[in-house]
Amino acid sequence: MPALWILVRRALLALLIAFCGDSLVLAQSLAPQVVRVASAKAEFAIAQDYFVGLLKRALELGAQGRPVPAIQQVSLMEQKQGLQEMVRGKIIDVYWMGTDPEREEKLRAIRIPLDRGLLGYRRFITRQSMTHVFDGVHSLSGLRPLVACQGKDWPDTPILRAAGLRVIEVASFERMFQQLDLLKCDYFPRGFFEAYSEINARKKKHPDLILYESLVLHYPFGLYFFVNQKNEDLALWIEQGLEAMIDSGEFLRYMHAHPLTRKAFPLSGSKGLRMIEINNPRLPFDTHAKDSRYWFQPEEFGYSVN
Repeated sequence: MPALWILVRRALLALLIAFCGDSLVLAQSLAPQVVRVASAKAEFAIAQDYFVGLLKRALELGAQGRPVPAIQQVSLMEQKQGLQEMVRGKIIDVYWMGTDPEREEKLRAIRIPLDRGLLGYRRFITRQSMTHVFDGVHSLSGLRPLVACQGKDWPDTPILRAAGLRVIEVASFERMFQQLDLLKCDYFPRGFFEAYSEINARKKKHPDLILYESLVLHYPFGLYFFVNQKNEDLALWIEQGLEAMIDSGEFLRYMHAHPLTRKAFPLSGSKGLRMIEINNPRLPFDTHAKDSRYWFQPEEFGYSVN
């Protein structure tokens, strides 16, 4: 997002607040009392806490004198249902998920990546016995004979397939680890920070699974907050709060401190690591993934890019 566009968005927010009235009483009357989000399964509790906490802080900093709404976690929803309910605009107000052109057409995306793009830096959960195989992978062609496990309807699946990678789709998250143990797939690509807690939680059940840390598969991946298209006021409110977090450095401090993301730092913690770059054909064409204000860049990881 270019600097000029940032200024334009902030000016629009200021005009919106002015239009709503100069008095604090009127501004307070327009503020929602509750912002509803989907709840999550127990295995995603750490991630849920990360995104709910980030949303809460954005609402606080973007309040502009308005009372800060409480965040209410309502129904449990998979991504497909969450998208449908967001379009309806009746049960939930905010949903976080990976972006693509269809989702940005149906909903209002707040185009600030909530993890600075870290989910697009994929490291692999695999079996201990596969270590020597991945030691020999130095390019996309070397990865293509291997089979990845991915969740059903996950936005990553078409990205991997567009790069010529073999993928099997698995209906449940837990079965992904079972499929690895059963030799049905060779690796489970996870965001840069995700695998640590996932492997630790399953050490007894799947003792042979490891995180292969020496290879990263990278594609730009935007994980955003979304709201209903009719809820522009809320979108601007959240956007203003996230921008304030970035301006003050609080956004990065939040990532460094939270249990979900803190183990990813320092990004360049190891030497001699390899990175394979692929395109994301599902990324909207006007996404500014090279803007270091919002996105981590490959050179920050200290990898040799292939």
